[in-house]
Amino acid sequence: MLDSKKHKRLMKKERFLLQFITLRWEKEVRGAPYAAVRNQMEKALSLPENLFSYDTDYGQPYHKVVMLHNKKGLETVQDQVVRLNPGADKWKLGCIEIDKKGSESEYDVTFTYSQECGKPARYDSKNHALTERAFGLTSNEYGRVLYNGRHLYSDTGEWYYELNILNMLLTKQSCSKIFIDHELVKEYKQIAILY
Repeated sequence: MLDSKKHKRLMKKERFLLQFITLRWEKEVRGAPYAAVRNQMEKALSLPENLFSYDTDYGQPYHKVVMLHNKKGLETVQDQVVRLNPGADKWKLGCIEIDKKGSESEYDVTFTYSQECGKPARYDSKNHALTERAFGLTSNEYGRVLYNGRHLYSDTGEWYYELNILNMLLTKQSCSKIFIDHELVKEYKQIAILY
């Protein structure tokens, strides 16, 4: 438990807020009218209040949400705060790498294609797996990366699909609706047609 002095110090310190949302669906809900539900889904959610009380000396906390889309609608199956490695200069969430620049108030965000991203494969102009800088973030800049992919269940051979959304903001504010209320400044998309 934090004492009140340490808690006040943490609240004044600039924090890097991260929210990683994965939306997963199968072939039965791939087309209309189900696709319209996914397209209208909010790309940012409220953060859990306890995200703001974590001491980053023990790791960078982030909000992880996994949702399933089926014939009944959208169902949240995971909603928790997870920690990334403490003291690391670079983090990886899905196919997105976040690299701390020289100071704690500047980050580089890169999309790096791997099999983890799913099909179709993404390539650069030299036919190598795509590694592309999405954007840089500094204080009070809200950024979002979206990418999708088609995956294969190893046991059944059936396809399933994912949309991954990473919301990021470096701020001193501690409002649970910050990703909903704050204006998006930078966005990067790797959205492919999923057959």
